[in-house]
Amino acid sequence: MIFVKRMRWVALCALIGYSALLITLVVFKAAPMIHIGHLRLKFNGTHTGPGNFTPFNTIWPFLNGRPNRFIAAVNLLGNIFPFTPVGLLASLVSPRLAWRRSLVLAVAVGLAMEGTEVLFRVGIFDVDDILLNAFGVMIGYWILAIFRRRMPPLLGSS
Repeated sequence: MIFVKRMRWVALCALIGYSALLITLVVFKAAPMIHIGHLRLKFNGTHTGPGNFTPFNTIWPFLNGRPNRFIAAVNLLGNIFPFTPVGLLASLVSPRLAWRRSLVLAVAVGLAMEGTEVLFRVGIFDVDDILLNAFGVMIGYWILAIFRRRMPPLLGSS
């Protein structure tokens, strides 16, 4: 019982820390200036335009290997796998997290990332990024769900 509570506490701290790192890497990757010393935070990036509100509009060309397979793989995998730990850690924090609530969390995480990019003007809104980010969160959820079925005492659901 004490082990489970400690594991949840450690998972919560890891989730908070990883989320901060993820926001830094995903949202502020293209920010032209972020200096903490003397606090110069200029958040207007070079990305302009209305964004992408059509699902799979940017995903389909990547799945077909355009503009080239390497760029396609980097974009797709770079929008999926960094979000996998979020689903895994959220499931450790809340062991009874059902897949439907995990899906809501997954979409909320993607929306938060895209909304933050738009808010700070460091990127454009892309619904496909939300879909890929959510898929990454769900992969993390499914990984832990599979391990829980195989090792219930270690990663118990209480």
